[in-house]
Amino acid sequence: MAQIKISGTVYDSTKRNLVEGVQIACTCGTMSFSDSTGGYSIYAGEKDSIFFFYRDKPTRLFAVSEIQDYNVFDISLHLYVPGRYKQLKEIVIYGKNRRQDSIENRLQYDKVFRYNAGGLQLSNAAPGSGIGVGLDIESLINLFRFRRNRSMLRFQERLIKEEQDRYINYRFNETIIEKLTTLEKGDNMKQFMLRYRPEYEWLTTVLDIELYQYIQLAAKEFLRWKQP
Repeated sequence: MAQIKISGTVYDSTKRNLVEGVQIACTCGTMSFSDSTGGYSIYAGEKDSIFFFYRDKPTRLFAVSEIQDYNVFDISLHLYVPGRYKQLKEIVIYGKNRRQDSIENRLQYDKVFRYNAGGLQLSNAAPGSGIGVGLDIESLINLFRFRRNRSMLRFQERLIKEEQDRYINYRFNETIIEKLTTLEKGDNMKQFMLRYRPEYEWLTTVLDIELYQYIQLAAKEFLRWKQP
């Protein structure tokens, strides 16, 4: 079962330029792509291996059991990509905001979000063929591609979940919490963020001021709970 989430960043040979559009595949069958900032995540099993595929060139297999840190498994490909984004120590400079990045993500995985699960659909015949409206053969074939449909649906759900997580991280982060409360970065901060992490649906309905009030009230409750 692919229960381990592996995340990291893909760089080119300079180890500075970020590479997007790199396919990451697992021997268990899961698949992912690096995003506009070179970041990726993929689910794998403990006995599986993953590899990276870009411009018709695959890397060697990396055994999951040999990966020391599942959260920071960065890789440098043997190629040079004059990308739009470069990482300078701890700062990533890029030209898009979170909303633009989300739109680009939808465009990049357009086929996944709009995949045809199959079914009986009508199609128009070619002009002058003498044939009227008939069945869409491709849709009928897709109806019987059960494995492909399930895989595409799971991939679509995973992409949506990751997009929602990025939105939550964008609005509910350590910097904002540190400014609004007496909490400092460390174990207490991580415990607080895990305990009071807001749901995506609620977060999309509140203004910043309402979110800030929630953070301040939650921090007071958290500190009272932490007192012996």
